[in-house]
Amino acid sequence: MNATIGWLLTHGITAAGVGAAVAFVFSVYQFLSVRKRESRQREFDQYHGLIEKLVSPREGQAQVFLDQQIAVVFELRNFPRYFDVTERVLDGLRVEWTQRQDWPNYGRLIRELNLTIRYIQDFNRRRLWGFPILFWR
Repeated sequence: MNATIGWLLTHGITAAGVGAAVAFVFSVYQFLSVRKRESRQREFDQYHGLIEKLVSPREGQAQVFLDQQIAVVFELRNFPRYFDVTERVLDGLRVEWTQRQDWPNYGRLIRELNLTIRYIQDFNRRRLWGFPILFWR
């Protein structure tokens, strides 16, 4: 008991500093962990909202606006975490929309789909070969 008290008297300030540093690092880790989880949830909500806007008409309207769809397809480039599924969804929509005869104005949308699919493929190819994504246009 005397040895413990003696050690605390001689090393108390150092032990308190280490304890405070450990508590600080743990609280920073917790903070960043919560922020990352919240960020991923926001990203999930935004992505699924965009997909819904892409394939569903606005409330009270029969058709989706073409320009809105084009903007949504372009915005899907901002979600690299979802690129694999985005490529499959866009490829399926491209096949479906190129076969439709009821609305011949899909040309601009198909062009944007093709550009976004190519963007995703180039992004994945660069990532695969280890090139820094920072040099992406």
